[in-house]
This record gives sequence, structure tokens and C-alpha cells, in this order.
Amino acid sequence: MPRLPVRSLRWRFAFWFGLFFTVMAVGNRYLHFLLAVDLLARDVDAQLWSRLADLKTQHRYAPQTLVAPGMGLADEILPDVRRATDRKPSLVLRFVMPAESRSDLATPSFPWFGGVWRPDGSAIATHDLPPTVSWDPGWGDRLDRIWNTADRSARLAATAGDDGAILVVGTPLADVIQAARQTVMFEATTLVAVLLPTLAIAWLLLSRLLTPLGGITETARRIRAGHFEERMDVAGVDAEVAGMAETINGMLDRLDTIRVNQSRLNADVAHQVLNPVHAIMLETDVSMQRQRPREELEHTVATVHDLAVRIEALCESLLTYARAQAIEPADLKPVDIEPIISAAVDRVSAISTARGIVVEVAVTSAVVRGGSEPLEEVFVNLLANAIEHSPPTTRVTIESAVAADRCIVAVVDHGAGVAAADVPRLFSRYFRGDRPALPDQGHGLGLAICKGIVEQHGGSIDYRDTPGGGATFEVRLPRAEPCS
Repeated sequence: MPRLPVRSLRWRFAFWFGLFFTVMAVGNRYLHFLLAVDLLARDVDAQLWSRLADLKTQHRYAPQTLVAPGMGLADEILPDVRRATDRKPSLVLRFVMPAESRSDLATPSFPWFGGVWRPDGSAIATHDLPPTVSWDPGWGDRLDRIWNTADRSARLAATAGDDGAILVVGTPLADVIQAARQTVMFEATTLVAVLLPTLAIAWLLLSRLLTPLGGITETARRIRAGHFEERMDVAGVDAEVAGMAETINGMLDRLDTIRVNQSRLNADVAHQVLNPVHAIMLETDVSMQRQRPREELEHTVATVHDLAVRIEALCESLLTYARAQAIEPADLKPVDIEPIISAAVDRVSAISTARGIVVEVAVTSAVVRGGSEPLEEVFVNLLANAIEHSPPTTRVTIESAVAADRCIVAVVDHGAGVAAADVPRLFSRYFRGDRPALPDQGHGLGLAICKGIVEQHGGSIDYRDTPGGGATFEVRLPRAEPCS
């Protein structure tokens, strides 16, 4: 089905509600019409059968009256039902089918005719026989039945008398058809009379109910068009819709934050990459200005190689950071923290040995929900930072404890610690405090990666000063039930 050209929520809702209500109303009226026509047809057949019974009684007990004008013996035996009953046609019936409810008792509700014929087709008596109805030898095959004539102008009923005579009564179908048409007019008139006010009232109610939703829809359309600064107004809507709108507004605020952070990330990445790229360009430009001795060219190549290695390390750090922000909850499973920390300690053993740093491990078994590789990356980064900032021949400690619903892992060093002014920015991307931007001192992404991974695991990471000097980083992770 083609989409409606009208995009208003109110119009669309009104259209579908009106279509549904109209279909239901038309279906109800059509069913009522079929029932009325069916009852009318049954009433006509009952009248014919009653007339035929009257005619057969008259033929059996007073055959001499058949030749009397009007064949009136039946009315003398039993009067017309409209004269006998005290029930008068209702106003509705007189409106629906005037032909069925004439107030003039002298005129039958449905005119009828009849006649008696010998088997050879000669007429004994007839009453108001219309020109379209005449003796038909086929009547003898339809005794005790009711049927329509071939041209559907009349409905007939036939039976046989005791002497073999064929008795036939009938009624013209013109009045029956007229009554059915009057019923159609009544159903159509009342349908319009009911439908239009109902739809008008429904439109007014929908206008009041859907006005707030219409505003929300328009805001959503503008947001989809790229106006991300728009927010949904929840005034005038019920609590459930207001809650949904508030949730959407919260998501939009978060998207704004992500969009701003992404812009900052793009700028930071460009800045970090351009620094070594500019250095490479400078080295190559100087090398191409004049003939250079082999020693100088080798030095230039070595410098370019180091800068390329720095770019590679930066890209790897950025990939790790991106993966830390995209951990799927479905990938988190119950894991023991002790072997993860042991693996991290093994990975930093080379740099700790080179600096003469002793790594002390005081870890107990605890099950958390997470990924082994991302958590190992967290502890490797924290241990590497601690070793880098610790004086030679000192020690770095990694220890764990279990609280009610948390596993707490602390990495403790005894270096210079972090300046109080730098603590708020400690977990920001590319932040390295007051250290110069030297190639061998990282890219300032390690703690940002740790924070992203831990938060994706539903935990938190905090910094505090080590008593006596140094830095302590504390990771808190939710505990999980061990796998059965």
C-alpha cells in the first residue's frame, strides 16, 4: 500500500482509525441489511404459505365461494393479522420499509394473487392475477413448494386440492424489492448520520491526545535530519511516553558527548601523528638538499626509522584504545583474576629486570566477569607505568583483596607520584604531565586505555598517593559466580 502523503502523526492516526471505524461500521450495517432482507424473505414466504392454506381450506369446504369476487372466504375465517393484533408498526419500521408497514389496513402489506386450475389447465377461479402470470403445466411438478418466476417478477406457492386441482398463490416481487431498497437507504442514511459525528468527535479527541506526540515526532524528524541539538518536550504527555522521551534525550546528550569526544580524538590523533611526520619530512628534505656522506645518510635513515616506529606504536595504542571502548557485554565471562595478573607480571619482567625493580605479587584467587586479554592489558599498563616511574632497585607491588561484591586490585609504586594539579586529567588521552614529549616515553594513552577497559567491565579505576611517596592505582571489578 502506498505511503500517505500527509506526514503528520495526527493525520496518519486519524486516517487509520477512521478507516478501521468506517470498515467496522459498514460491515455492521451490511450484516444488519442481510439479516433484514432475510427476515423479510421469510415473512413473505410465511404469508404466501398462509394464503395458500386459506385457499386450500376454501377449496375443500366452500368451493362454491371460489367464483365469488375476491375469493373472500379466507378473510371471513381469519382476518388480516394487522387487524387482529394490537401491535402497530414502529416508527423505525415505517421508516425502513414503508411498504411493509402501511397504516392503510385496506391495502395488504404485500399484494397477493391466486387461482385454482384443473389439471388440464382450465381455470376454476382466479384472483387479481397479474398479466405476467398465467397457467404453466410445470406447476404440477412444483406442488408444496415456493419459488420465483422465470423473470423474477413474482414469487409463487402451489399445492394440490383433494380433487386434483392445482392451487397457486403469489405476490409481486416489486414491493419486496422496493422494501429491500428502502432498507438499503435506511442503513446508508443512519451510517452517515452516525459515522460523521463519531469521526468528528474522534478527531477532536485525537487532536488533544496526540498534540504532544506530534511535537515529539517533529523533533525526532529534525534529529534524523541532522539537527542533533534538538530535544524532545515531555510536557503534556503521560508518564510512560515522558519516560521514553527522557531516555531519548539522555541518549542524545550522550551522543553529543561522544561526538565532541570523537572530534577531540580526531584532533589529538592528527596532532600526535603529524609530529613524527613533520620530523620525517624535515630529515628527508635536509638529506635531499645536497650530497650527504654515507654516515649522515645512515643517521637520517635511522632517525626516520625511529619516527616510523613511533607512528606504528601510536597506531597500535590507538587500536587498543578503540578496542577498549567497544567491548561487547556478551564477551564478558567469569574469569579468575589470579592467572591474569600472573601473565601481566611475566610480560613486564624484562623491563623490571633491566631497571632493577622487584615486582612483588600478593594476589588471591577471585572470579570476576570480564575478558582475560583486556584485563591483562590493564595490569600490564599499570605495572609498566609503575616500573617506569620507580627509582632503580626499589619495588613495585601488585596486590588484591575481595570485598562484598567487588574484587580490588592495587598497583603500588614508590616513585615521585602525581602532582595534585595533574590528578583530574590523569586518565585523559595523551596526558603525560610535565614530562617532555620524548619518543621513548609513550603516547599518554596507557591510563586512558585502562580506564576504558575497566569501565566496559562495569568497574572503576582510581588514583591515590602511596603513603611515604609514590602512586597507587586501584582497580575495582564486579565479582561473578564461578563457572560450574
